[in-house]
Amino acid sequence: MPFYHALVRPELLTLEQRQRFAADVVEVHCDVTGAPPSFVHALITEDDDGTLPEGRAATINGTIRAGRTDAQKAEIAERLSAALAAIAEVEPESVSTSTRDIQASYTMEGGALLPEPGSAEEQAWMAGSPTGG
Repeated sequence: MPFYHALVRPELLTLEQRQRFAADVVEVHCDVTGAPPSFVHALITEDDDGTLPEGRAATINGTIRAGRTDAQKAEIAERLSAALAAIAEVEPESVSTSTRDIQASYTMEGGALLPEPGSAEEQAWMAGSPTGG
């Protein structure tokens, strides 16, 4: 369910760098939230329309399950910004990251609606999940 979209300046990242960043997205999200890796999705597109503001190398927007703490969201944002800046060899200040919450009951993985984070239902669901829980 977690979906991260990185909009980057044209030609900022090679294919190898894109692959490294996508792997970092999975690692960071799973490390912070405990989500199964197979649930994390990353999309990297180039800003061919010139919508990024002057001085901005990239922006990362994450849609994540509601119920994550402010500390978790801040850690995700900080780590993803730092990872992309390091991979692209740009100033960390030129990368911005934000997350947007979506209710678990609005999303499905593996054919089932997701339980709320931290709930007893989530623990039971993760224990029975064939995708990594």
